[in-house]
Amino acid sequence: MHPALQGLITIIIGVGGCVGYFYFSNQLLDRVLFPATGQNAGRNINRANQIRPWLFLFPALFALGLYLAYPVFATLWLSLTDRDQGGAFVGLANYRQMFGEPKFWEAMHNNMLWLIVVPAASTAVGLLAAQLTDRIKWGNVAKSLIFMPMAISFVGAAVIWKLVYDTRPAGKDQIGVLNAVWLSFDGGFWSIICLQLLPALLLASSPPSWPGSSIWRSSRW
Repeated sequence: MHPALQGLITIIIGVGGCVGYFYFSNQLLDRVLFPATGQNAGRNINRANQIRPWLFLFPALFALGLYLAYPVFATLWLSLTDRDQGGAFVGLANYRQMFGEPKFWEAMHNNMLWLIVVPAASTAVGLLAAQLTDRIKWGNVAKSLIFMPMAISFVGAAVIWKLVYDTRPAGKDQIGVLNAVWLSFDGGFWSIICLQLLPALLLASSPPSWPGSSIWRSSRW
């Protein structure tokens, strides 16, 4: 199946399943379990309104329990077993072995330094930069230059750009976005129009955002 068609089917099933769940669960609640008719109509309405939020929260709670809570408890159970003995229960033997490893305490020391020093230093530098640049006219420019590199890590940026520009020999699936688009146009006339001329025209026609513009002045840090 084509990946685009598979993604479309997944979206339709996912969205349709969510809509169907909320619709039919409300119908079951209002018409079967607590119908708003008869002598107990008021009490049924109150009970239905008390249960309805949990119906809306159930998919999220179920997903969190399946993907977060279950792995935690499964990991705790596996930590009490020995894989070399076929998953036999060994109690706290693994923890005693771990606590006896110098590398474990070295890792704990490094993690504690990272958790304590890095947030404190980042907060202190941020407050200092905000205080120093708050009274100058070009403070927004200074703040942009300071905090813009922190919006995305260098490792993440490197991986993203590698995936964008990565190329493979002809005949193989291209994982690089730009190279795949280029080959989809066969590197001919339309590739020059769509990938070179059109982006250049868009950049040339877009108005620059100078520090004195209304957009820049309306932004607050």
